Amino acid sequence: MVHPLQELAHDHRELSGLLLAVRDALARIERGQSKLDDELHEIRDGIEVFREALLEHFAREQEGLLPFVLTRLPNVDKRVDQLITEHDHIAEVLTTLVKALGGVDAGGELTTFRAALARFEELYASHSKAELAFLAEVADALTTDPAATEQLRALLDEP
Repeated sequence: MVHPLQELAHDHRELSGLLLAVRDALARIERGQSKLDDELHEIRDGIEVFREALLEHFAREQEGLLPFVLTRLPNVDKRVDQLITEHDHIAEVLTTLVKALGGVDAGGELTTFRAALARFEELYASHSKAELAFLAEVADALTTDPAATEQLRALLDEP
């Protein structure tokens, strides 16, 4: 059975894959392999799927993982607060990205969207790195407590 923290880490790989698919669609346009109007639907769908998956991931962490960690591990308050602050900032920047994409039509200019995507990817990559390190530390701290791991699994599996 997969450790619940590994599942959260796996979310990051899936989310990164979704962003990569959007980036690939943009690259096809830039290389002249495809027209904007052919790729725009894929880009919009990709961003929407990413947004939904990211918000679900954040909810699982903020409603399950982080409260659990605060009760189990000492001296994590500041890191938990920082992760929540980062989640909020990422959600704000993602909203800006979606708005920039909304301004693109089939014959439109992609400059604003590309810039917003680059800013978002940088922010998301930095957060992912920090969060994966945090998840590894939490997993290490829980290795001696199988009951806590099962409790965390139940919390993260709740709808």
